[in-house]
Amino acid sequence: MKNILSLILFSLFPFAVFSQTIITRPGIGDCKLVFEDNFDSTALSTTKWNYRTDSKHWSTQLPANVTVDSGYLYLNVKKQKVGTMNYTGAGVISKRVFKYGYYESRFKIPRGKGWHTSFWMMHHTGSGGTGTTGAYQEIDVCENDSKNQYGYSTNLHNWNGTHTYSGAKGVTTPNLSAEFHTWGCEFTPTVVNYFFEGKLIRTVDASKQKHGDASIWLTTIASYLGGTDFVDTTLLPSAAIYDYVRFYELLNPVYPDTIVDSTRVYPNNANSQIIVDNTDSLACTFDSKWLESVYVPGYYGKNYAYSPKSGVAGYWAKWTPEIPAEGNYRIFMKWTEGTNRASAAPVEIFHAEGTQNITVDQTKNNGEWMYLGQFLMLKGKTNYVKISSGNGYTVADAVLFERQPDASTGLSNYAWGDKLLRISSGENGKTINTTISLDAQSTVSLRLYNPVGLLIRELLSNHFLSEGGHIFSFPSGDIGKGLRLAVLTVNGKQVVCKKIFIK
Repeated sequence: MKNILSLILFSLFPFAVFSQTIITRPGIGDCKLVFEDNFDSTALSTTKWNYRTDSKHWSTQLPANVTVDSGYLYLNVKKQKVGTMNYTGAGVISKRVFKYGYYESRFKIPRGKGWHTSFWMMHHTGSGGTGTTGAYQEIDVCENDSKNQYGYSTNLHNWNGTHTYSGAKGVTTPNLSAEFHTWGCEFTPTVVNYFFEGKLIRTVDASKQKHGDASIWLTTIASYLGGTDFVDTTLLPSAAIYDYVRFYELLNPVYPDTIVDSTRVYPNNANSQIIVDNTDSLACTFDSKWLESVYVPGYYGKNYAYSPKSGVAGYWAKWTPEIPAEGNYRIFMKWTEGTNRASAAPVEIFHAEGTQNITVDQTKNNGEWMYLGQFLMLKGKTNYVKISSGNGYTVADAVLFERQPDASTGLSNYAWGDKLLRISSGENGKTINTTISLDAQSTVSLRLYNPVGLLIRELLSNHFLSEGGHIFSFPSGDIGKGLRLAVLTVNGKQVVCKKIFIK
């Protein structure tokens, strides 16, 4: 009915313009319409759009699930087995890339829980998936997990160099699957403004990161995000339905007077912080006795330690904090500089999602808290930062761990089910020990995912098991270290999503 209604309105108001060529956004200035799709054809315009074709979280995204009809884009979602996935989703990615200006789309989400629907902007590698190679900013205008039909979240990521992000912020709304709603976003060299139904709902500082061109993404996938424990198949097939999408390019962007060094991130004393010093004998350990000194000022605490020999490999120091609660933590390291220091000292950061390896240059940045990155960390003493001797004397002083209160880990809201599944890593992480208890004969699948939803290993695939308890032991193989998600499916329905930590 959308096309018919548009014709009637045009006949009544022949000079009406439904999408103006030039608009003035009060917060940023004049913008010119350079991209628009009202989906008024009978098929997706492949001159404008690429298809999303990856397998992620719980679904494979299929071009066949993308349809255009009666002025709407349908991203259809289905219970459909493709490879190891039991569901299929869909998405489109603009071939043109954009930067500063005003983005807008009107759509509604699928019915029933289990679907992560988004309107966002990020560089596309051409793979059909969400790889971040070559990406700068990622602007999430709307991320909805359909378990909650009455809200969504926004976010701003930096993918250039060290990954940082503003933190997801939730917005309460009317039912997003019942009616169409309009989302908008202003992007400038210094700020991102988020809008819902024309109302400003959030402003994020964008000046501390580099910016690049990005595609527009309209997608919906099956996902565990938002604490989703299973897909509601009773309402399938369903669809995310998009009415239109537009981009107005900012005509006269105002650039900041100075270029911000995007590599510098500073500790925020308003957040909860843990500092482990080289003199904390229980939390900071060494391969052997390192030398201590106060010769160069700028150290934290009583002194700093340095490797017994210059440029000799094999020495190491390790900081192991006691993390009070699972969450995202920013990590900073301090050292005293010198011309005889290691310019490329290897640093290993072990966290919930695995291991991150970087190098630090200790010939500069004397006594400053230098940012190493932000990582998901589990409660307890499983996380650590380890520095090894480099091409010079290597300093071990202090490491700061700062909790980020506004950033959701995406891993805390699962409904665990110990009655059906008990799973643990074996000695030295070489085996995965599993106990499955069933009340009746069932077809069972058990899969391991990493924290961002990529399938690592299918331990059981539609395995028929009798009533009672069953014990399995699987070699860890190439699963790797860090946090993994064990997903148990019984008779086609996911019933348990449980954490396992591989040492």
